[in-house]
Amino acid sequence: MKDKNADSFWKRYSALLAALAVSLLIAAVMTVLSVRLGERIGQGVVIRDVGGKQRTASQIGLRVMLEMERDLRNGEVPSPDLMKELRDRTTRINNTINAFYKGGTIPEEKGKKPLEPDGFSDEIVRTNQEIDKIWRPYNERIQRVLAAPAPDPALLAEAISYGRTAIVELQSKFTTLVDKTQTQNEVDSHDLTLVQNVGAGLLLLNFLFTIFVALGRLRAGDRAVAQSHKQTDDILATVKEGLFLVSSDFSIGAQMSRALPEVMQRRIEPGMSLIEVLRPMVAASTLEATRDYLGLLFGKRVKENLVASLNPLSEVPVAGGSDGRGQAQPRYLNFQFNRVQEGEGTVHLLVTVSDATERVRLTQEIAAAKTRTREEMESLLRVLSRDSAEVRFFLHRIGVVLERINDDLRQAAARRGGTDYLELVHAIFRDVHSLKSEAAALNLEMLEALAHNFEVDLIGLRDRGEVEGSDMVKMTVHLDDMFECAATIREFLDRIGGDAARAPAATTPAQRLVEGWSGLAERIAHDQGKQVRLQMQLEGLERVPAETLTALRAIGLQLLRNAVAHGIEPAQERAALGKPAAGAIAFRSADAGSRQIELSVRDDGRGIDVARVRAALAASGRYTQEQIEALSDRDAMMKIFEPGVSTAADGGDRDAGHGVGMDVVMKQVRAMAGTISMSTKVGAYTEFRIRLPVAEAKPAPAAAADGGDFQLTF
Repeated sequence: MKDKNADSFWKRYSALLAALAVSLLIAAVMTVLSVRLGERIGQGVVIRDVGGKQRTASQIGLRVMLEMERDLRNGEVPSPDLMKELRDRTTRINNTINAFYKGGTIPEEKGKKPLEPDGFSDEIVRTNQEIDKIWRPYNERIQRVLAAPAPDPALLAEAISYGRTAIVELQSKFTTLVDKTQTQNEVDSHDLTLVQNVGAGLLLLNFLFTIFVALGRLRAGDRAVAQSHKQTDDILATVKEGLFLVSSDFSIGAQMSRALPEVMQRRIEPGMSLIEVLRPMVAASTLEATRDYLGLLFGKRVKENLVASLNPLSEVPVAGGSDGRGQAQPRYLNFQFNRVQEGEGTVHLLVTVSDATERVRLTQEIAAAKTRTREEMESLLRVLSRDSAEVRFFLHRIGVVLERINDDLRQAAARRGGTDYLELVHAIFRDVHSLKSEAAALNLEMLEALAHNFEVDLIGLRDRGEVEGSDMVKMTVHLDDMFECAATIREFLDRIGGDAARAPAATTPAQRLVEGWSGLAERIAHDQGKQVRLQMQLEGLERVPAETLTALRAIGLQLLRNAVAHGIEPAQERAALGKPAAGAIAFRSADAGSRQIELSVRDDGRGIDVARVRAALAASGRYTQEQIEALSDRDAMMKIFEPGVSTAADGGDRDAGHGVGMDVVMKQVRAMAGTISMSTKVGAYTEFRIRLPVAEAKPAPAAAADGGDFQLTF
């Protein structure tokens, strides 16, 4: 009898208790949101105040230095109070900027709420960084004034001069910080009012609903229950997400949404184990983590919201994805778990499954677009650090080369039958590789990346061996991309105009020859975990014509990339061999007489091992083992100048290893009717010597067609 009365009580008052719980929930949510918004508003007030004081401090600092300068001009010693005032104002600005970075209380603002950087908006963080960027050089000049035993007129004048230049922009940034904070405060205040009004409205609606339920409970109890069941069934039938219950043994419950099998793209039946359903879909490590995570949710000690971030099935990649036409494609599913409790125990987990593929794809595309935009902006800004004339000359050259490639492709398409497309691929490869090297030396990463993508497709065509006319169509896409990128850089240079704030132009032939080489060598070495040191001893270049100098630069770039990427060993390997940690690459040029210039490139790296060359020839598939064994060491070493032959162990990267660098060197030497010789010793060094005529280039003699002079040292 007692149990029946208890059941009747809960049936009669369950709606009222639920309404009370909803009221408490609404009140709790209102309180939490109000407290959070209040804290944000409070922090915003602090930010606004300190921002305004920063602005005032910067003005007072400049005014104090002007007063000190006036006193010095009048033959008076500036008051120590002025120095103290300048130090105090400078310290305040420094402390405020640091607080915006690290948070905490500003010493000059004792008693006020500490700043919490995690709550700053992106605009506040970005504005503080911009303020810091302007303030840092200004502060350095002020500190030199403060560090002097007595006010130094020269240091003071330098600080004032910079301050007059920077104060307008600095004030503007301070004003921006204050305005953005004030705007955010107004938004938060509006949100706080909205939360309170909405909460009050919801409480009122809940109260009215409670009255309605109480009045109709006796008459509509059974009908409400039936209707509730019907609504549940309707929801399960129409909801687009997969909904189902999982018990503590990971069994799927009897009730599930109709969309579940479609979302998971497999048959799902009541009683099946969720772990077994997931087994063919996710990685084994993910499956094991899922088992542990579900065990935590069924436990009593762990709070659900505290372990939500540990969910291993949040936007998890799954196997067996299809685009609906039988084509495989990556899929991502998002599983959300919520406890279903009775008393203090968890009896089930409510599982919501949704297809997150499109959301993940968009997120990845947005992230990639942001990264690409940032990289393009950084690349354009790096153009400012180069000599504008040098960059423009390269842009002109790249236009000429791309036009030539385009003409070659057009003529090859017009000839149709009988065209040697593979040789055309080799020719284009050499041009593109040379452009990539030059772009890398000039730090034009956008063009370097586009040229590298071009190379990747060319490698596929070259290594396939059989090239058809239709294969060349894709090349035009790469040409368009490089044309457009070059035009963008050229337009950027045209818009900024002039050469102010740029690196000084390379005025001597030697400087023009090695422009950007140090940076390129440093970047390649850093990417490969190496250390490198360049040695330059360049003479006899004054009488070298521009065409020959251009050829020497193209040759030197290829040999530099090869020396760093292939020749120089990692520091640990060099230490084991008793070599200095930093590898040495020496460039020397000299007048060789007979109207010739000689360029030598020597590195103290691992040398070229003829055994590795033979292995590379075997791996290329172009030669039989008998042909390779029949080659003398000299002839085998000569094969490094063939297109597609590389001794790189990892298949190459963006800097070397594609089997085209030495091909470019050989073609350049032949085109200039020059000669090339090589000396190498395994574990010790590799040296190339190139001789080019300094007069106008002439067709290469017959001997040069075989690669020119050649010598080997073992």
